[in-house]
Amino acid sequence: MCFNHLVLIGGGHSNVLLMRKWLMQPTLMPNCPISIISRDFNLVYSAMYPGVIAGEFNINECLIDINLLANSAKISFIKDEVTYINFLERKVLFNSRPYLNYSKLILNFGSQTKIPEQYIDLVRNKIAFPIKPFYSSYQIIKNEDKYNSPKELPFVIVGSGLAAIEMAFALRSRWKNRLLTLVCDVKKINKNIVSRLEEFEIKLTERIDFNHGKVLLCTGNQSPDWIKNNPLECDYRGRISTNLELQVNNFPDVFAVGDCAVTSNMKRPASGVFAVKAVNTLAYNLKKNIEGKKLKKWFPQNKGLQIVKTFNGSLETFSFFGSLTINSSSFFGKLKNNIDKSFVKKFKLREMKLDKKAISMENFDCRGCAAKIPQNILNSALRDSKLGRFADLPEDASEVIKVEGQVLFQSVDGFPALISDPWLNARITTLHACSDLWACGVRLSSINVLISLPKVEENFQNYLFTHSLSGIKSVVDELGGDVIGGHTYEKRSLSDNPFPLGIDISLTVNGVMEKGKKEWKKSGMKSGDVLLMSRPLGVGIFFAAQMRNINLFDSSYSIFKNLLNSQQYLIEDIHFIQNKIGKKIINASTDITGFGLLGHLKEMVDASNKNRIENNNKKIQAELDLSLFRAYPQILELINLGIRSSIFEENKKIHDQIISSNFEEQSIIFVQHKDKIKKEFSEIIELLLDPQTCGPLVISCNPIYEKYLTKNWYKIGKVL
Repeated sequence: MCFNHLVLIGGGHSNVLLMRKWLMQPTLMPNCPISIISRDFNLVYSAMYPGVIAGEFNINECLIDINLLANSAKISFIKDEVTYINFLERKVLFNSRPYLNYSKLILNFGSQTKIPEQYIDLVRNKIAFPIKPFYSSYQIIKNEDKYNSPKELPFVIVGSGLAAIEMAFALRSRWKNRLLTLVCDVKKINKNIVSRLEEFEIKLTERIDFNHGKVLLCTGNQSPDWIKNNPLECDYRGRISTNLELQVNNFPDVFAVGDCAVTSNMKRPASGVFAVKAVNTLAYNLKKNIEGKKLKKWFPQNKGLQIVKTFNGSLETFSFFGSLTINSSSFFGKLKNNIDKSFVKKFKLREMKLDKKAISMENFDCRGCAAKIPQNILNSALRDSKLGRFADLPEDASEVIKVEGQVLFQSVDGFPALISDPWLNARITTLHACSDLWACGVRLSSINVLISLPKVEENFQNYLFTHSLSGIKSVVDELGGDVIGGHTYEKRSLSDNPFPLGIDISLTVNGVMEKGKKEWKKSGMKSGDVLLMSRPLGVGIFFAAQMRNINLFDSSYSIFKNLLNSQQYLIEDIHFIQNKIGKKIINASTDITGFGLLGHLKEMVDASNKNRIENNNKKIQAELDLSLFRAYPQILELINLGIRSSIFEENKKIHDQIISSNFEEQSIIFVQHKDKIKKEFSEIIELLLDPQTCGPLVISCNPIYEKYLTKNWYKIGKVL
């Protein structure tokens, strides 16, 4: 299956610079679908990383958001790790998803830390760790902060290169008191640097023959393993050989730049400066290659300026240009700071300012479950259509048939594509749809699929369909279910790049309640119950912020971790506990999706009260303790900045309706602690109105059972 599809492998300097160049000069951008594959959402700018460790910068100052850059350039972003590339068949392979075809390929995946044989066991036992990936080593180093004492075992840095030296200086700046040892070949290090290391009380030794703590490996770079098993010409370091036009030797449709590549017969060290310099030629040659025109040659410089900072508070540096070494007190330190900050600043996309009129425009409408029809419109239409029972007594899934004590439940869910990766988007949509079953205490058994695809070239449409179906099947297989059928149709509205955002998926999910078990309804809340929730809130705000080009490094990883993980185990755990104690634990339940927590909790209270009134029981209220709610990282800051989902104003009508009633008649009341200012509670209320894709489950249960659930659930309030 071959089609025009340009694929960028890796989130290295050259690829992010290339995407930026396309943003600045759209005429250079090839007129075909483009995807970038990156292991991480963000590129940590390597030149600033020692400064982060030293405390000179915070981690956010040295980040380049690859995902935001791709979205702005209308490029599909695929977060995954490549396991192999079949250059003969033009296939990119992964561990858990189908292969991806390409017509043109750009390799800029950087390099990984080479692990010397004597450190393999230490890495396996999590005592030693490589400097790359930077974010992982940063987290480990942060965890070591509590050991900043001369009484602790020494922290060890291994390496004789400039990276190891600068990290040793950075760690001394970070930890004034801890013992530091640099394991290196002292003869390879400039004598002036050796003197400064010793002045900074950094011990130098050639081997580890002492008790030690963690070990940071700055032991050079190597290419990933899959490079070794390919018909590529490589140098002795495993770097891919290219011609002067940056094309991989013998593969004219494949370009390679950055640390993973080297121009044939031109020796040079690995350095970000070469990746930066090559981008203009790369952009030009890629366009000309597609057009079948002549390419231009790139002649790399054989040396570049390298600056090592000592982080002693005076901007002292050691600078190297070929064989020349310069020890400077401030000039080169200031120069490096200016260069690094200017480089990263290039990628800070201007935040989109949205006014109320803009929010209603299609380009700014939120996706995922934030695309839900507002609750007041839904209920009004149901009642006008003489289907008011679904408005008055809504349930997350419906009982379809009962056979020999087993009950089949069914629900339907779907929304416009949330992200531009068709496989990942399909997984998220499927997990979201399954939460309707989980809210009823039911496991998934089968699924029917409805997929709408954009009108694009036939083979590319095949790719979108295959990856979407595979994403759906990956979830269904994990949950022990089956895909039992489906339907497709092609959109008649025009789709723009990235085309995967033109995919709409809807799913009918089926689940079987086993004999002897009882479903969880929304309408079973009881006075005295405790309210428990399974996840933090803030998914809608997160994606609204992304649409405004706001970098969300801290929240990206935690949100996507939950988006991609099933909550079915929570249901299985509760059934296990119920079987063990012989009692039903859950009185009522729901999942939090498009109407936000307040909207869906109000449905629970209203449905419960309708049943209670019919049975001559006193009405209940849900009391929420606003101090107990958990938000994903950075979400409350975004609320403070005024970032909201496009459905927020409609969801706010639910809150306004609640508080407009007399206090005794309010379905939901809020506990406010005197030590909290009004503004903080206002932010939490906004959080409770945020639409959630793959949101938390909320359960109402007798407080005597709370002790069984504290591992995976947290308290948010109670029922009065």
